Formats: sequence, C-alpha cells, structure tokens
Amino acid sequence: MPIALLGSVVSGVVKTMCVSLISEKLLLIVVQKLLARLVASSKNTLDDELYAAFCKQLEADQAKS
Repeated sequence: MPIALLGSVVSGVVKTMCVSLISEKLLLIVVQKLLARLVASSKNTLDDELYAAFCKQLEADQAKS
C-alpha cells in the first residue's frame, strides 16, 4: 500500500514539473516574439541592442538545459 501511494505522489510531482517546464519555455518564446514585434515598431537603437542581448542570453540558457 505505501508503495502505491509513493508511486502516485512521484508521478504527480513529475507531471507537475514537466508541465511547468513546458509552460516556462512556451512563455519565453511568446515573450521573445512579442519583444521582436515591439522592437521592430521602434526606431530606437537601444531597444535593438537590448533585444539582441536578451536573445543571446535566452539561447545560452536554453543551451545549458
């Protein structure tokens, strides 16, 4: 009986972690796309530099994962 309980707890935790990871990656992709549209609509060069740094950092973080 305790093993069955432990199995359900572990599977619930793993499922929650997977959904959380997918949600985080999806959120980062959406933010990146929205920032790209915002930067494209502006003539400010500082925005372009900040967006490029954000994308570079995002790629580095995703390469680590």
